[in-house]
Amino acid sequence: MASIKDVATKAGVSTATVSRVINNHPSVSVETRREVHSAMDFLCYVPNRSAVQLNGKCSGLIGVVVPNLINPHFCELLASLEEEARYVGKSVLVKTHQNQPFQDKQLVRTLVGMGIEALIWVPTEAESSLSEWLLSTGVNTAVVTQTSRFFNSVSNNQERGAETIAEHFIDIGRTRFGFIGQDGVDNRKISAFCKKALSHGHRVEKHHGYWIPKGDGENSRGHIHSLDSIVDKITSREDKINCLLIYNDVAASYVIEKLRRKGGNVPGDIAVASFDNTIIAQVMNITSIAQPINEMGKLAFELINKTEKYDHIDSIALTTKLIVRESSLGMTVTKI
Repeated sequence: MASIKDVATKAGVSTATVSRVINNHPSVSVETRREVHSAMDFLCYVPNRSAVQLNGKCSGLIGVVVPNLINPHFCELLASLEEEARYVGKSVLVKTHQNQPFQDKQLVRTLVGMGIEALIWVPTEAESSLSEWLLSTGVNTAVVTQTSRFFNSVSNNQERGAETIAEHFIDIGRTRFGFIGQDGVDNRKISAFCKKALSHGHRVEKHHGYWIPKGDGENSRGHIHSLDSIVDKITSREDKINCLLIYNDVAASYVIEKLRRKGGNVPGDIAVASFDNTIIAQVMNITSIAQPINEMGKLAFELINKTEKYDHIDSIALTTKLIVRESSLGMTVTKI
């Protein structure tokens, strides 16, 4: 079994430096941290509790609360968080709130009661009512995929991503815009998409905007029922759209297949683009907004290990990229 000395030798650093990396000390450079992590991976080294400084809460548990694990986007985020946790000798407890505020609140309280050291959270609107209590517990909290008014956060610039999709549709000559979004979840990015289209003279008509109830996107039965109904409406209208933004790859893959089964041509009749660039988008050749999930996971761990509290709230917004594929253009290119 590899030791901390073996890691130090492999990385070409001192054991003290390895200890600082394990304890996420801010004095270690990014390059050195990367070398130590590489050595840990090569040697299959997992820090034991004696290698981790026991300051304050020391359960070794990091709570993670996300909407669901149906969407590969959140599975990829979880994989990144688990990797970062392993580097510092921690374990991850995962819960899903299905975009239900009451469930979200209950899960956060349960995790805090279990003695978690920190919380990494994709919150519902329950965040506002929980913020004062959560701050009082001393549990360091980082919000991910969203910008928070109460906690340090790392998010993707989804509004800019939606604008990029609108620009892409305009570039390929599409003029009749439509969207599918989760009500109460995707409103900001849908608004950005509509405003960008309008700025180029393309109004998104009210009857070309389709909202599914919040929470339906987190369970397969409600998801399919809502999307079936929407596809039926899209294909039955005389003034058909010729481009469609869909809120994530899971929904986009289903809608594309449903449209094709009903005789629609994607991208000939309707160009489709979505969000997340998960394995689904890559396999199904769906144009999608790529988000830097690994970077988000690393930054989330940096945020929960900040020594200063919330006198100043850090809000980090990462850059997204549009990966153009067959669902809109029939080829693969990258557009920042």
